[in-house]
Amino acid sequence: MSAHDGRGVDLQTYAIGVLTVTAVVLFVGFVLVAHQPAQALSSMDRAGDYKLLTQHISSTKELLIVVDSAAKQALIYDFDYSTKRLEIAADIPLDLMPKPAPPEQPQERPRRGKP
Repeated sequence: MSAHDGRGVDLQTYAIGVLTVTAVVLFVGFVLVAHQPAQALSSMDRAGDYKLLTQHISSTKELLIVVDSAAKQALIYDFDYSTKRLEIAADIPLDLMPKPAPPEQPQERPRRGKP
């Protein structure tokens, strides 16, 4: 008996073919999207006492800024794509930051007419 006897493709061979084609398509899709870096220029997230910000510096550098309002501390992390390292770039106490100027109070206009 030969493998090709005119009855067509049996169910097992058809299933193996479909699964093989599906695996190849999924593998090609994975290869195309697996190595692309995040496409955000800057973003922000907030959870409880923390704020997280990202800052795009150059094509190989990004900053991650973590602000802890409960501890009144900010840490700036430097991520380098070429070395795949995350290092602390700065540690900033928030109570040493300059304070904003108080808002100006509107001045009353002098009244005209009889006192």
